[in-house]
Amino acid sequence: MTTALLVAVLLLTALTLFNLVVVLGVVRRLRAYENRLGDMAEPPPVSTATLGEPVADFVASTVDGRRVDRASLTGQTLIGFFSPDCPACHERLGDFRAAAARHPGDVLAVVVDDGGDPAPVVGALTGTGGVAVILEDPEGPVAGAFGVRGFPAFVLVRDGGVVESVGYQVPVPA
Repeated sequence: MTTALLVAVLLLTALTLFNLVVVLGVVRRLRAYENRLGDMAEPPPVSTATLGEPVADFVASTVDGRRVDRASLTGQTLIGFFSPDCPACHERLGDFRAAAARHPGDVLAVVVDDGGDPAPVVGALTGTGGVAVILEDPEGPVAGAFGVRGFPAFVLVRDGGVVESVGYQVPVPA
């Protein structure tokens, strides 16, 4: 009987040690994944526009035919870039419209026609008083001048198109 008890204790000890090794391996693997995810937690830059520098020259027309260029960006201008195929863009339309209503300066919305139906986005933005809406191709002049890399993108500029802040959220963090 003592031999069977000794074998059972040794077997349980071996299983416990095996379990401990497996748990430590899982913990090590989880830490490696956590470190990798931590590196990815910071989103990529939304734009190549440099803070404190003017954006490149551009000329575009709004959906109602008004000409917009870098020189026409006077005062503090809020600019939002949207894509019809971007779920986050649709989610942030309300935030942008609310920010546009509170913004003391000009507001410009750029809808990049990258294959989806731009009509709902353009319609939602044109109904907002004071927002000039531009519909352009993915390589369009405004998105190109600001170096937009992701959507939605929000930029705050001052006179002459000098970039004050850039971000994925509106209001744009300073």
